[in-house]
Amino acid sequence: MTKDEIKILILRRLYEIVFHEGREGIVNIKEFSASNNIDPEQAFKVVDEMKEIGFIEEEWSGGTYVFTPAALIYCEEQKLADPKLIDYQKKVRTKLLVTLAAMQEKSPYGEGADWQEWLQQADVSDQDFTNNHKIMQSMGLIRYESPREYFITPYGMNKVKEYQRRKRRLEEFEKLNKLDGVTEQQRGHKLEDLLGEIIKEEGWEVDKRVRVPGEEIDIIIHRGLEYFLISCKWEKKPTQSEELDIMYSRAMDRSNLKGSIIMSMTGFMDSCIKKAIGKMGNCHLVMFGPIDINKIIHNENSFSDLLQEKYKEVMLHRRILLDDKIRDVKIN
Repeated sequence: MTKDEIKILILRRLYEIVFHEGREGIVNIKEFSASNNIDPEQAFKVVDEMKEIGFIEEEWSGGTYVFTPAALIYCEEQKLADPKLIDYQKKVRTKLLVTLAAMQEKSPYGEGADWQEWLQQADVSDQDFTNNHKIMQSMGLIRYESPREYFITPYGMNKVKEYQRRKRRLEEFEKLNKLDGVTEQQRGHKLEDLLGEIIKEEGWEVDKRVRVPGEEIDIIIHRGLEYFLISCKWEKKPTQSEELDIMYSRAMDRSNLKGSIIMSMTGFMDSCIKKAIGKMGNCHLVMFGPIDINKIIHNENSFSDLLQEKYKEVMLHRRILLDDKIRDVKIN
């Protein structure tokens, strides 16, 4: 077994101990090695490496180690533990952080929050609070002065505002999905607004509904000199090849364009995908379907990361990556 494999096993076990069993983040490496049929000498070498990167807080006798919150955060970032367990802890932290922000804003003299009142208002159990408050401190979201003095940091407050923006967008998106308060004609523009807001938060310059002689472009985005045209569609039927012809014509009029993007909540006709593949030699075009758009709205993937994956397929393999599937001339 390699060092990396041993490291992953130790960290997975650590996460289970803290978040599934509700105990302190302590692992006896001798016992762990015996139960997993691992060479203890190799395991201790891995622990020494974890000390160097700040994953170990204390070393006790008998091969027992106390791990830091940084080790647990790493588990989540690298998705080493049960996804449902990770998702639950993140939701607990969000509830705690949003509640603390509200309490802080109501505090007339800037007092900190008492931990019991805090978790009661957040509707969080003692165990969930114990599991997560040190991690929140390690992440720089809160600071602690005494059991009656917990404060949200400026960074934590920014995270709350970010969460509230995402929540608002999700609610607006669900209304659009149900045609609640909007017409089918209005829905496309509303989708442009939501996506434009998200893309702007990712560091792009965004111009919406750009009018030039004879045409209107839904969105133009750029970072530096990299420009993309975006067309957003939310109609009854899948997007047809005629829409691609329009985007292709607009792209050919702009010699320095990086590429064109079509985003459709009802997907694409096979003929449209085939035409996009056929025109790759002249125009770099990528497609976002309903699965892609939902991932962006629900914060499961960033627009920029998805765009990079799709653009890579176009440039390296002359293929369309759409809704988690590779589409080629055979249309699979």
